[in-house]
Amino acid sequence: MNHIEQLYLQIIHNTCTQTSSNITISQDVSISLINLAQTQSSLPFLLPYIKDSSLLANIKYQTKLMMLNYYQIEQFTRRIADLFDANNISYILLKGISLAAFYPVPEYRQLGDVDIYINDKEMFNRANALLLANGYTKDDEINHHQGYLYKVPQTGRTMILELHYRIVGLYQYAPVNKIVDDVFAANTFSPAMQTVNDRNYPVLPPTEYTFYMIHHMLKHYLYSGFGIRLLCDFTFFLGHNYTAIDFAQIHTWCKESKILHLYEIILETCRIYLGLPETIDSKIHYNKNDCKAFITQLLEDGDVSQNNGSALVGSGSYEKINFLTYFKEGHLQMHVRFPKLGKCPLLWPILWLITLVCFLYNNRTIRNMSLAQTLRGFKKDNQKSKLLRIFDNTDHK
Repeated sequence: MNHIEQLYLQIIHNTCTQTSSNITISQDVSISLINLAQTQSSLPFLLPYIKDSSLLANIKYQTKLMMLNYYQIEQFTRRIADLFDANNISYILLKGISLAAFYPVPEYRQLGDVDIYINDKEMFNRANALLLANGYTKDDEINHHQGYLYKVPQTGRTMILELHYRIVGLYQYAPVNKIVDDVFAANTFSPAMQTVNDRNYPVLPPTEYTFYMIHHMLKHYLYSGFGIRLLCDFTFFLGHNYTAIDFAQIHTWCKESKILHLYEIILETCRIYLGLPETIDSKIHYNKNDCKAFITQLLEDGDVSQNNGSALVGSGSYEKINFLTYFKEGHLQMHVRFPKLGKCPLLWPILWLITLVCFLYNNRTIRNMSLAQTLRGFKKDNQKSKLLRIFDNTDHK
């Protein structure tokens, strides 16, 4: 970890703990800090520390744009909620303004789209028809959500809604999928209500929200990497809601999912570098050197919205990378690409072939990489996964 990263983390720590400290920053250092903060979508956090007038003016301008974006997303969220409420559509608001509300300045959290979770199939279909009838058009469908585009009449801006029918995408490790489906299934929990800017929204209860955030970070870590923003989300959320979180239940779910090591390293990293109080789930700890390696990797990754997504998707960590590893990953991608047809084993050979052809085509046209380069990158990313010991509960009984 270099000097710039250490300074940046000190500023993030001050932001998360709402404290101040005297940090002397030269112009050269300021430029490097600004570049790092931009890749981490956290530029407003530098406002109290940059003294150069020209650099500060640019940060203020970028901050104003972020604040404008916040209110545009907030109004779009309100528009969707009003539409669903008026038509008796039950839904859960994920992330976005819900998490921004826990920041000292909500407008300083970077927002991109609106995420809504509907865990009832019939209700989801009703929501889909309602959106299409009200000016929304379908965008890409991933393996856990359907995208929609909406052009706001007043501004002309095209906004993005992601309507989730699964809380997160599928994993290679099948037992985790079952646990996630069971925890977030319809009628398994009662939504909590959160007030954001004088408007009430149904959200996940604190314990389920915490478990969701862990999985959200895991999926980004495995599939594209993520930066400091998701750790800030986690720190601010736990800091405001820890008394309502059943941490024993979190431990149980994580053990059953074999991701307890992931939870441990996230929690300990938030304590060390973001100032999360030690009293929150105080029994959980992790190796400090591994936490340093973890936070260093996150700083290198950049924010989730900045990652180019060119990596070959890895669904877990492997001790050895061989032909069987690639076959397992290919089999998962077959199911992701063909969620319905993939349920019929007789079709697997044909679907495997189609998946392989699509992979080779996308590898050349989207990643613009040779097959050898992509596979070398896969091996390198596997080392990241091994740091978190994903789907490994050794040392835990």
